[in-house]
Amino acid sequence: MNRRLRKALEGLLDPDIEHRRRAMEPFVRATFEIFIRYLYRYLGNEVECEDVLEDVYADIWENPERLRNITNEKYLLKTVYLYYMRKRLREIYRRLNRNLCLSQNDLKNLTAPELGILEMMSQQELKEALARTLARLKARERKAIQLWMDGMSNRAIANELKTTVGAVKMLKFRTLLKLRKMLRDYCPQQ
Repeated sequence: MNRRLRKALEGLLDPDIEHRRRAMEPFVRATFEIFIRYLYRYLGNEVECEDVLEDVYADIWENPERLRNITNEKYLLKTVYLYYMRKRLREIYRRLNRNLCLSQNDLKNLTAPELGILEMMSQQELKEALARTLARLKARERKAIQLWMDGMSNRAIANELKTTVGAVKMLKFRTLLKLRKMLRDYCPQQ
């Protein structure tokens, strides 16, 4: 770890607020490129990366104690990820529906809540609409949905479909969007 980063870390742990404030700027300058590169691999969107980093730096400012025994940049990245970034990334993944494991009930509730389709349709009509919608999907997408409904992990699905975990995540995300659009087209707002 370079001297400037080590000195900034020591300043962040100082009990004096003024010393901490002065150390925060060099810390941000020394770590921004490392953190943004790491986040970009997960999110792929610079604006979201910067938003997450803003929150991470605020959390570090409020509670820098986790950074007390950092010895190298790799350990710094691991610590910041575990204690500051992971929660933010989970929130973004939930918002983007990237980590859904589809159960039978989740599949019924795939429609956008503002449409109120569940209240407008009987259970039989809903089952028929879902069956027609699922039939319009490609065989690979139907297979992936069945595996998600069985509760398999992304890695297990990737092995089953003979692809990568990243491809499974994108397949899941795109299939959910496709299902929502199909169901929204089937039951337009009244």
